[in-house]
Amino acid sequence: MRMPEPTRGPLYNEQESQSIRQENYEKTQTFNLFQDAMLWQARQMRIPYKAMFELTARCSMKCRMCYMRLDPPQIAAQGRELTTEEWIRLGQMAFEAGTLDLTLTGGEPMLRSDFAQIYTALSDMGFLLRIFSNATLVTPDIMALLRDRPPQSMEITLYGASEESYRRIGGWPEGFTRAIRAVDELRTFLPSLKLKTMFLRDNADDFDWLQKFANDRALPLDHTLQPFPAVRGACSRAREMRMSVDELLAFYKKHHFSDINADGPVPDPEERRSIFCDAGVATYNIQWNGDMVACNVDDDPNRPIGRPLEEGFAAAWEKLKDFSCGKELPEPCKTCPVYGECGCCGVRHRIESGAYDVPARYVCDFTRRLTGHPTLPDEVFKGQE
Repeated sequence: MRMPEPTRGPLYNEQESQSIRQENYEKTQTFNLFQDAMLWQARQMRIPYKAMFELTARCSMKCRMCYMRLDPPQIAAQGRELTTEEWIRLGQMAFEAGTLDLTLTGGEPMLRSDFAQIYTALSDMGFLLRIFSNATLVTPDIMALLRDRPPQSMEITLYGASEESYRRIGGWPEGFTRAIRAVDELRTFLPSLKLKTMFLRDNADDFDWLQKFANDRALPLDHTLQPFPAVRGACSRAREMRMSVDELLAFYKKHHFSDINADGPVPDPEERRSIFCDAGVATYNIQWNGDMVACNVDDDPNRPIGRPLEEGFAAAWEKLKDFSCGKELPEPCKTCPVYGECGCCGVRHRIESGAYDVPARYVCDFTRRLTGHPTLPDEVFKGQE
């Protein structure tokens, strides 16, 4: 498999790569500790410190496993995307309310023709900006903008190791070369650049290439193996595209993963909340249509929704305070010896099983089998395959 020629920057051997990754880690570690301290303080005072702006639900790729992408007809049926002025106004409201850490995402945020205008306005306000992107639309003008106003961090998702993988998964072969070239230029001025990928049946064989691509460039590569099913009516076939539990176990064995502790401690059952992140406590999301929600992947019709453009930011934020209340973990999870390793929150349980208090069988079976524990009986999962 031939790798596209990098546009800029050297390639590194393993020793050099480790050294550079450590150097980049040290460059950003002090600031990361500051961020952690700020988030902790925000949690104590319930300040909306960290946010995600979902600028669009549209994307340049048509990935069949994406749990969030909407096509224009679906968007029209659910509302409309916010205007440039509305996003900038939301930014002003958020900053005044205490938000400092702000991620711009989509869909693909750079698909918007006004991305540069929104980004510049938010940068001028003083946000610590992050960008989640697939890097297929990083035009020369956007590259110049990011070089002039570098984000605090940028995370790029790669979908495979070839044009063929991009065709199978996202329907756009050219996206592969576009993304690789963008990565090779972005890495020359963004020490906090991170790569991400999602391994599916269609790209499981690309693991070695992607890992080498990242190592050669001294970039971290995070991976997801258990994609979410569709939420909010997204164009997704994740359940059929993701690997089966048997395939996942074989994948782990083949690549010698060891990031799960089979003998982890069992926390106190009294502390086993279903929602254990900062959603609605110090973090929030504003979706493409202006809805403020605690969790970006929770599409429970009964979830609290704020509308800051209509009712004001404070009133919208106040609605999210009860997001985690009354959501108990499934009973089997409260005493599960490996629950701390599966990391499945109530939202994931509901998306997989249809209820917050019914375990997600796909995640549960995989984690228990991987760690040598017997799987739970069928009746626990209420009909899940």
